[in-house]
Amino acid sequence: MDIQAACMHQLMLWIEDNIEQRLTLETVARRAGYSQWHLQRMFRHHTGIALGSYIRERKLTASAIALMNGHMPLMEIAIKYGFESQQTWCRTFRRMYDLPPGAFRRKYHHSLPAIDGPTSLLMLQPQTRQAA
Repeated sequence: MDIQAACMHQLMLWIEDNIEQRLTLETVARRAGYSQWHLQRMFRHHTGIALGSYIRERKLTASAIALMNGHMPLMEIAIKYGFESQQTWCRTFRRMYDLPPGAFRRKYHHSLPAIDGPTSLLMLQPQTRQAA
């Protein structure tokens, strides 16, 4: 694994550990020690996905896990994962999972054992794209 790939791997682990925080491209770039432009270019090169899209999908996946394994109100989940409003979260969630959060919870509640952490989040990532 080259140095840039190792850096991207460490950055992805840091994002997972901080998924409940407000993660802007500026914050993540500062953490990685690169300019936003350079970090986004490196991230896409090593992962095949834009950094902003990756962060959004990780937050949506974490919120899907919260829906499946808990009873937290939808508004609290939206706030917990840093969405500006419940409506924004619901619209984005529906685009990713083809179901609004409430219907997703009814359909999948307790369908998986209690899971958490980076490995668990990666299990739920949509399989529509191929890794670079």
